[in-house]
Amino acid sequence: MKSMTGFGRAQAALPDGTQVSITVRGVNHRFLDLSLKMRDDLGALEATLRKLVSTLVVRGHVDLSVRVSRPAGGAVSIDGTTAARYARDWRRLAEENALPAELSARDLLGLPGVVRVAEDEAGESLGGAILEATRAALDEFDASRRREGAATASALGVVLDRLEAGISRVDDAREGLSERLLAQLRERVARLADGIALDETRLAQEVALLADRADITEEIDRFRAHLVEARRLMAGEASAGKRLDVLAQELHREANTSSQKARELPLTRVLLDLKSDVEALKEQIQNVE
Repeated sequence: MKSMTGFGRAQAALPDGTQVSITVRGVNHRFLDLSLKMRDDLGALEATLRKLVSTLVVRGHVDLSVRVSRPAGGAVSIDGTTAARYARDWRRLAEENALPAELSARDLLGLPGVVRVAEDEAGESLGGAILEATRAALDEFDASRRREGAATASALGVVLDRLEAGISRVDDAREGLSERLLAQLRERVARLADGIALDETRLAQEVALLADRADITEEIDRFRAHLVEARRLMAGEASAGKRLDVLAQELHREANTSSQKARELPLTRVLLDLKSDVEALKEQIQNVE
């Protein structure tokens, strides 16, 4: 089991002194939501970086930051074509919106793509270093998610133990319900009839109807089956968060239905405790991938 919360970082260095730093952070999210932060001139790597993340992460919000630091004094060049296009487009917009028409040299040099730092041929060394560092950062990120997932699994196990004990108390609390309903109904009818002989057959029929309406055997069986499935999912390697979330909703539904059928205060109190533990389970599951 993995958590959606994690952190990873890795660095790489090129022979010319260029430093590459990759940082990966993850938090909870219903689906996979990847945010890439890197320079525009590294855009060719975006598809590869997204694929690397998607092969490792099923869901969660992931921030992947790529930082490249070059040594001072490196060869630079000015892209005149890009600068001319910026200036031409700005003049057109300035005329349409009555704005100052000229850009200063500082303005142009500060625009993306105008000043370029010399790279190796086709930037292959830099791209390779970024990918290598990204893999290392993702490995650390995944390891941290597994550690967090193990802690979450331990907490979930405690809650599941409480739920199993709780549903056993529910099962115990409903034992003898038909007999108690018969006694209550007999007492009530006798009080209202004021000495008139009771029709035992009719009384038995009414008790059977009341007992059927209050029967939660199916709810208890389904609840226990959901708990077994939850433990099976937790023991597996695949992403289980979404299915565990669905199971928690089903557990909540069974507990609610049982509460609506409950006709005795002791059983109602036990079911309230059970619903509280289901809520605790749902809260823990929110961080499971």
